[in-house]
Amino acid sequence: MAAVGTAVVNVVNDCFTIGSTVLCTTCFNEEVEGEVLAFDQYTKMLILKCHSKSAEELSDVYVLNLSLCSNVQLIKECNGNCIDDPQKLNLEQVKMRLRKTVERRQDFLKSKNADVSPEAQELYRAIAKQYGYNEVSWQGPNIQILNEVTISPPYRVDNVVSSSNNETSCNYIKRIIKQFFNTRPSPVPENTHAAASTSSTSVSPTSSSLSSSNAASGSPVPAN
Repeated sequence: MAAVGTAVVNVVNDCFTIGSTVLCTTCFNEEVEGEVLAFDQYTKMLILKCHSKSAEELSDVYVLNLSLCSNVQLIKECNGNCIDDPQKLNLEQVKMRLRKTVERRQDFLKSKNADVSPEAQELYRAIAKQYGYNEVSWQGPNIQILNEVTISPPYRVDNVVSSSNNETSCNYIKRIIKQFFNTRPSPVPENTHAAASTSSTSVSPTSSSLSSSNAASGSPVPAN
């Protein structure tokens, strides 16, 4: 993959002028088309400004490593008379977004616990959104908040216990638990599936009895 990408770059190396439109296919088989903002031939890094997928008035900026791209096409070449200088990237904003993305990923990993159900992990995240992920932790299968309130399986209001008898924290956590389970879709009762299965299988004996009755009476059976 890298060799193909490098070969393509060597062909179109001189065409990457600011303002040109380039189409790239990434190693994830994703096509990215946009206006060239910058290109470094030594690191093979290309910066494209593309139409935003979320808002029409905004633009997305992609930083692509062309050594990992399988295809690079020059869609429209700039005539070289580009008057407007490319807008500089706000590096502080980029760093802030990267930091927040890493923090969100780390917080999500904290909520993972192989010993509990996915529902319990969702409840963990719901509580952590209120208290912060630094104040919530797993203690085996139990959820611990503020190092004093513990929720044990099956994680209902009756399973909330405070080591310091802090009624205020307990009541607030119980409200979070109530709201969490009240907003979740109700599970389909198992007897509903059983009733549907019984209903579907009850047709067969009826048709068999009709065929047996016709055969016993000697009545002709119409051909299909």
